[in-house]
Amino acid sequence: MVSKHRRFELLDVMFDDLPIGRCTIDQWEDDRGDEQWTARVLMERTHASSTGQLVGRTREGAFRTGPAMFATHQEGPRRGRTVLVELHGTGPLVVTTDPAATTEPAAATDPAATSDPAAKTDS
Repeated sequence: MVSKHRRFELLDVMFDDLPIGRCTIDQWEDDRGDEQWTARVLMERTHASSTGQLVGRTREGAFRTGPAMFATHQEGPRRGRTVLVELHGTGPLVVTTDPAATTEPAAATDPAATSDPAAKTDS
């Protein structure tokens, strides 16, 4: 029996490097106690997605991410241009940090940075 069902919206969603806007998430616990989830999203008919990492922001501001694979699609409201895609989670949908807040390694952004381990200091 399904338990702990939850439906919520993710905003500013990325599927790998493809911005897809927003999607509806259904998340639940299956008979074995494992977390399952699906995402429904309108995508361009030519999306060509198969598997990837989904990441987005809840209305409350928390970021969630999880691996997903293309499951099915059907005609969207704008016939011809978009399809309603269903993605199935292939692992847990977990809380994460804001992907925009991640920084590049210092050597890539600071020309004075060095790869000499002796020159590094602990913070």
